[in-house]
Amino acid sequence: MNRRVIEPVVLNAGPDVGRRTPLAALAVELRARLAAIIATHADPTTRYLDYRAIRKAPDFRAFVEMTRGLVAGRPDDLSTPEEQIAFWLNLYNALALHAIIALDIHKGVGEVHEFFLRIQYDVGGDHFALADIEHGVLRQNRPSRNQPIAIFAPGDPRLRWRVTRFDPRVHFALTCGTRSCPPFRAYDATRLDIQLDLATRGFINSDVEVDEARGTVMLSRIFHWYEDDFGEVLGFVLRHLDSGPVRDWLAAHRHEVTAAHRAYDWGLNDASAPP
Repeated sequence: MNRRVIEPVVLNAGPDVGRRTPLAALAVELRARLAAIIATHADPTTRYLDYRAIRKAPDFRAFVEMTRGLVAGRPDDLSTPEEQIAFWLNLYNALALHAIIALDIHKGVGEVHEFFLRIQYDVGGDHFALADIEHGVLRQNRPSRNQPIAIFAPGDPRLRWRVTRFDPRVHFALTCGTRSCPPFRAYDATRLDIQLDLATRGFINSDVEVDEARGTVMLSRIFHWYEDDFGEVLGFVLRHLDSGPVRDWLAAHRHEVTAAHRAYDWGLNDASAPP
């Protein structure tokens, strides 16, 4: 894939903020602002966001202004794996939310050509698209079924931003604004393990279905795209399933069950009222 032909849209481009806020401090502010937006504008049942309301909200304008401080960041500002993972999870979710509003997306992210490569933030002078954050930084530049070639080529300066520990639970914390994605959340480095566990358990327990008569288990397509990230997929699923009939049956039949993957719903997770 030749990424040079894709005209980027850098959402935090703008005048120099005039001061350097250490990235660790900016990460705390990013989490707080993202959490506030979600708390105010997420539907309590579906967890979809009211994007039209967010667009008009003062807290969103303050959030956009805050993102301009990212340009002064440095990798060594984030010293622990927990700080790194929480920051990049929040940045991915913030970039997706920001893009949906800034580009006036109504039905789904497919409205924007090469959405996952084109929409970017400037962090420390390096540009990161959603695909860069997910595959290059959080997945430590490893290939997968839907990203068969490492997204950062050898010598790419963004390699210095890779997290120092890979955690497969990040797949249930990344939200690109689609209905099949996990819900938008903000992650705190001081509580990261607990939050990732809750996000993973919440996603898996709401998503996994078994058909005992057919001997099949229905899984999210995430488990197909990133199968190698989980080690043994059904073992990973069982570790995060709550006790009950589904878990009991799957544990008893895990070695002969057939896994299937449901189609991904790319529609926008939009709670906005019709205009």
